[in-house]
Amino acid sequence: MKRLNRQAGISLVEIMVALVISLFLLAGIVQVYTGNRATFSFTNALAEIQENGRFALDTISQDLRLAGEWGCIPFDSSDTSNINNTLNGATVTGYSAALHDFVGEEAVEGSNNDGTNGFSDSLTIRGGKPGQANVESPFTAPATGEITIDGNSRIGGNDFVLIMRCGVNDLLIDEEADIMRVTASIYDTGNDQTKLTLAGNKSQRYENDASVIELQTVTYSIEPSAIGTNEPTLIRSEFGNAQELVEGVEDMQILFGVDDDGDQFPNQYFDADNVPDFEDVVAIRIMLLVRSLDDFVTEDAQTYTFNSVQTTAADRRIRQVFSATIALRNRIGSS
Repeated sequence: MKRLNRQAGISLVEIMVALVISLFLLAGIVQVYTGNRATFSFTNALAEIQENGRFALDTISQDLRLAGEWGCIPFDSSDTSNINNTLNGATVTGYSAALHDFVGEEAVEGSNNDGTNGFSDSLTIRGGKPGQANVESPFTAPATGEITIDGNSRIGGNDFVLIMRCGVNDLLIDEEADIMRVTASIYDTGNDQTKLTLAGNKSQRYENDASVIELQTVTYSIEPSAIGTNEPTLIRSEFGNAQELVEGVEDMQILFGVDDDGDQFPNQYFDADNVPDFEDVVAIRIMLLVRSLDDFVTEDAQTYTFNSVQTTAADRRIRQVFSATIALRNRIGSS
């Protein structure tokens, strides 16, 4: 009969040694994982802040560069006889001068410390949108509410337009431009034209020396998000219709560069409450404080400086300051 060799098992001491070694290895793995996760959270939050801040500044800058855009029409706030403004209560439902009066209201203006958080500024911009359309035949007579423009226009019903004549006007025609509301827009694919129906009559017969620009009144402000996060959010309101643009924008401060010597460059910067005359504003300085959407991203509360004030945060979010100075193209360099 074959005898089996005796087999010895693992001793208790060996098991304990193996467990201790395993614990050290597991602790190292956990530490590496925790460190990598913290690094990823920080890097991701920082990238999110930078993307949001740059997008916010780029969007505001684009609207500001179009402030007071009148195309080829010379605009003088003291003499607006060359502009026929048809927007009033009869043609615009719920007419508001702040939203629909492009002649009497300022191209840029703002308010100081009136946000729902009690300290953010707001900024209102009036002017044209990018691009313009050319008027094409058939040319319609004055006292008619129709006009034809080239291409498949983005202009639609209830939009507001500036129709401007860039050539030499007839001697008997005083107005060089009409500001009107569009009631309907129909695209003719065969002729690649868009027919606009207007609320009211034109002041003159516009021909192929005329163009059309879509107008807008835009207000930027800081409000809590309405989608459930309650995060402070940069709001862009076009004609009072609010759109949440960027979450995590905690504060916005605006300074208005005023040209007080007529050289078309800013000499002093004021907040909205102290601007002598918004007609003299030729540049806007914007400061945004953007924070991460996630908390507990940093090990300690961050200390930051915004608008010359140093603050220690009450949470562990990352905050970054973005600033830009934007020249109003339609005022700087104009005669």
